[in-house]
Amino acid sequence: MNELESELNSLRGGGQASGPDLAVELQRIYDSEINLRIGWFWDGGIEVRLGDEMNGYEAAEFFQSAAEILPWLRDAIAHFYPKSEYAASLDADTLERARTRLFQTPSVGARAVCPHCGTPHASMMDELFAFVCTHCGTSVTVDPPKVQ
Repeated sequence: MNELESELNSLRGGGQASGPDLAVELQRIYDSEINLRIGWFWDGGIEVRLGDEMNGYEAAEFFQSAAEILPWLRDAIAHFYPKSEYAASLDADTLERARTRLFQTPSVGARAVCPHCGTPHASMMDELFAFVCTHCGTSVTVDPPKVQ
């Protein structure tokens, strides 16, 4: 058994893994029912978005390496989903840093603010008719803009 573990460690690049496993952390985020999107186009960087197309994205960022993703995700989840199971598992330093950290607003079409808790929401569509608040879970109908 020790030989197998040794071989696996050598394939990982050394004795012990140098940091948290991205796959394990993504599974923990998924298990906490937090939506995100990761995508890339060669030489264009890695785009990470917190949220989803239906309810809108809370934050987005571009990275040049996969190693930069987890620290940002932890801060973003602690900031936007502080009551989530995942955020509850984070250390006190991450929670404190995330409280005041500024995040890039995703470039999207329509935006709305939840009238119940004040959380901003963004949509990929140009018009937003309704959404479910990712913070408080309330279903919100959006009135169409008034044409003058």
